Order: sequence, then C-alpha cells, then structure tokens
Amino acid sequence: MLRLKKLLSVLLVLTIILTGCAQAAAPAPAPPVEEPAPAQEEAPAVEEAAELPPAQKVEGDYTFENSGINSENLLDYLNREDTCYIDLRNYEDYSKKHFKNFEVIPFFGYIYNENAGEEGFPQLFKGTHDAPEAVYESSLDVLNALFPKGKTLMLMCQSGGRVAMLMKMLAANGYDMSKIYNVGGMAQYAGEQYRDYITDTEELNIEVKYLINAN
Repeated sequence: MLRLKKLLSVLLVLTIILTGCAQAAAPAPAPPVEEPAPAQEEAPAVEEAAELPPAQKVEGDYTFENSGINSENLLDYLNREDTCYIDLRNYEDYSKKHFKNFEVIPFFGYIYNENAGEEGFPQLFKGTHDAPEAVYESSLDVLNALFPKGKTLMLMCQSGGRVAMLMKMLAANGYDMSKIYNVGGMAQYAGEQYRDYITDTEELNIEVKYLINAN
C-alpha cells in the first residue's frame, strides 16, 4: 500500500512537471503579417511639345509660303502653353469660321490704318508697315499686351497677307522674329482633317463697330 502511494505521488509529480513543460514550450503567437500595399500605377508620361521649326526658311521673308509652320504641319503645334494663337481677320469673318484656339485681334480694326488718328480711324499705328508710327503714347504698350514678346506667336488671317504686314511692324518694334510664325489663312485650311479643330458658323452675321480709348 505504501509503495502504491509513492508510485501515485511520483506519477502526480511527473504530470505536473510535464504539464508545466508543455505550457512553457507553447509557441508565442506569430505577429500579424502586414499585406503588401497594392502597387500604384504610374501616371502616363506627359508628351513633350514638339520642337518648333525655324519661323522663316529665309530670314526677313514674312510670307506664309516662307513659314516653317503652315497648312501642312500646323496641327502638330496646336494647344501649346508657350504659344499665343491669334487670328487677324475682322470679327465678321472670324465669327463665321475660325480655329477654336485662335483669339481674334482685327488687324485693320485695331492695329493699323494709314489714316489712324483722324476722325473715324481709331487704330494704334499709321505710317508704313516697315516704319509704323504710334498714334497714342500707349500704342506700343497696347501692342506688347496684345502680342506678348515672351511668347511664341502663331498668326493667321484670311490668306496670310495681314500677318506679313503685322510681322513687319513687330520687327520694327524690336520683336524676336524667330518666335513668330505666319501660319497662313483660313483659305488654306479647307481639308477634312481640320474639321475637328474649326468652328464653322457660316450662317452667322454680325455687325461690328470698333472703338479704342487710348492716350
């Protein structure tokens, strides 16, 4: 009987020891695994603006035939942030058909007339295109505001003639002519490829009166 009690005591002690060992050996819970963040898609690269060709193939010739940008390649150079696009026709013609991103600044309405300064002729300059004479003290400031010297200028009219006249005036007033393009006139942009870029409202008729307040 005594041996049985000793045996039970030994078994009890072994059970306690084994239980304690089992508890001590229990592995610690694994730390939570962080799932990798989803890969972010890279923004598509912004296409760089196409390098501009020389403004004039022959320096000093401001006709549209001599321009580095014309009806053959104008679409490659639209919507540039460093460029002003200006249509020199009168409002009546502009309102009927024009490139969507071209502003209108009427050459004969605002900029030049050989009789400027006389009653009924409010334009900024008179004289000749090669040697324009300012009518007002602010004429040159207004010209610089309308045609910023720090920008590339792409100019058009009906056939390119008014642009050539203005370019002579700009050259006479110290503009960098390597940044000014005669892209021709609306008459050269009649093809199907231009349809999405042009506003065409031939049925629209407007009457315009020009008034310039300057000193």
